[in-house]
Amino acid sequence: MTKEPFLLVDNSPLALNELTEVLTGLGYRRLEQAGSAGEAWRMLKIRTYACVIAEMEMPDMSGLALLKIVRGDDRIFNLPFFLTHAAFTAIKVLLAGKEGVTGLLVKPFGMKSIRDKLREVFQTSMEPMIEKTRQSLEMGLTLLENKEYEKALAVFEKLVNEGQSAEVYYNIGYIKSAQGKYNEALAAFQKATELDRLFAKAYAAMGRICHQLGRDKDAEHFLQKAADIHLDKENMADAEEILNEILKIRPDTVNVYNNLGVLYRKKGDFKRALNSYQKALRIHPDQPQIYYNMGRLWLEMKDSRKAGEQFEKALTLNPGFKEAREVLDAIRLGTI
Repeated sequence: MTKEPFLLVDNSPLALNELTEVLTGLGYRRLEQAGSAGEAWRMLKIRTYACVIAEMEMPDMSGLALLKIVRGDDRIFNLPFFLTHAAFTAIKVLLAGKEGVTGLLVKPFGMKSIRDKLREVFQTSMEPMIEKTRQSLEMGLTLLENKEYEKALAVFEKLVNEGQSAEVYYNIGYIKSAQGKYNEALAAFQKATELDRLFAKAYAAMGRICHQLGRDKDAEHFLQKAADIHLDKENMADAEEILNEILKIRPDTVNVYNNLGVLYRKKGDFKRALNSYQKALRIHPDQPQIYYNMGRLWLEMKDSRKAGEQFEKALTLNPGFKEAREVLDAIRLGTI
């Protein structure tokens, strides 16, 4: 989305990975990392970057100090520079503003807030490129709908060569699948999931291809991944559809019944939730997590006695089950 890479700076590898994941999800592919402000300054001296996003407080040299150095350098004084932090106080905001910060990003990172702030900086210069990409993508999708696979494939491959998104790789995978080129389709879908780890549609497509190839264990794995993503995003209808799809492939899969129980509980369909948990237990009666989930279900059904029985069973199987112990203690104390 930008010709030059972003430089991400933080002494926390976890924070760097989280920020990288968010930016990748927004379509920014060219990302470089630095574990300290000193390392970042060395990198800034030898190459050009589109933007810097740095943690405000780091050992040795802070992000604020790096910002001050950048603003004092005639070569890069106008480089977009964002500071990140978990708790910006009024003083910190004033200090950052004084040094010429472009914007502030609060941890934990939110995709929408980062998208909006980056859009304010880069939207104007990127509009022609975005429009060209949009037109190419629409052309490819139209060709795809008309089953002109070779022409559509040429459009999408051109977009890939220009560094485009996971959606493009997904469409290539779809075409390859329609052509019966399953290994090439799998490779394209895999690339889509590498670019977007939460691309449920691509994981589901991989699962269906694996099923067609007779690789049912792999099919279950990819479909379960897609279902988990939908569950995390509260896309219940999509999750339910995929979980039922897994059951058709592998009807003895305990995890699917357990997940269906969770899904139906969240939907308020307690009868179907209980039925799913009971099916899971018939397959694997030694799974403490299922008893724990049944306990939570009985709590929502306002039956503390039956809930307590399920938590006790979970603890019998796993005495170190902390969550089950805490809820059971609360039931016995009468606090829930």
